[in-house]
Amino acid sequence: MVYLKTLNCVALAYGLGSIKSAQLLNNGKTSTTWQVKTVSGQFIIKTTKSSYQANLEFAIGNAVRKINSNLTPEILLSEENEPFFLIDDKVYQVQLFLEGTKMQPSLQGAVKSCRQMRIALDSFDNSFSPTDSNPLLALWFAQKDALLKQQPLLFQQIMTFLPELKHIDKANEVWIHGDLGKWNLLVTETKRVAIIDFGESRRGPRFMDDAALFQGFMPDNPQDFPAYLNEFLALSGIPFTNCHDFLMTALLWLVKGLLIAIGEQSSLSDVFQNEIAFVVQRV
Repeated sequence: MVYLKTLNCVALAYGLGSIKSAQLLNNGKTSTTWQVKTVSGQFIIKTTKSSYQANLEFAIGNAVRKINSNLTPEILLSEENEPFFLIDDKVYQVQLFLEGTKMQPSLQGAVKSCRQMRIALDSFDNSFSPTDSNPLLALWFAQKDALLKQQPLLFQQIMTFLPELKHIDKANEVWIHGDLGKWNLLVTETKRVAIIDFGESRRGPRFMDDAALFQGFMPDNPQDFPAYLNEFLALSGIPFTNCHDFLMTALLWLVKGLLIAIGEQSSLSDVFQNEIAFVVQRV
């Protein structure tokens, strides 16, 4: 197989020895990820958008690991002392494989890890930030007609908040993970919650990562939402005086998720619609 030959070249460039086996984990729009086993152990090999992106993820990962070495897997340096390797103009990155479990992360564990990550990102200094891969305006113009046709009442509801959501979406207050859904949380065998995949990291709204976590643990019953909101704010250390800003950022995250779902996975639209309704009632 051609890809196995390429992965073997990457492994050798990192001094990891020959690959014994390789499993494709994800083949996304901007990155492809494999889990590989070599004579040296198990590793993750993935493609990145550019050498700049590889250097950025390496720097962010190191900053996070300085706060807690168990918080995210280590990205390795090649034998040329670079955090990436080029083959045919494609950029490959290698990181240690972190063994996960089938356990779902707890709210308390996830928030604890997020707060530790926040400490690292608040002190992270980089002169250039990537742009948002899913800006609200682009999503809105692409899907607003479909939303109006499918959910006219929801369309009007979102229109009411659109000016404030656009303002928040353009904020570049802090460095953020940018995609902190449950899919990027990993519960280890020691029951720690690790954070993976900083491929969407950029400068953005202060509460965006909190908003992503907030969605991941939202209750199904709307009657449970007020208590959940209070618990989340307390655990996250978000002052109640910032509750409106936080909820509007959560609404931004959900609206963007809804618009992406309409374009790519319409079966999830109802989930986002219900969660948007929960948040709107409290704004």
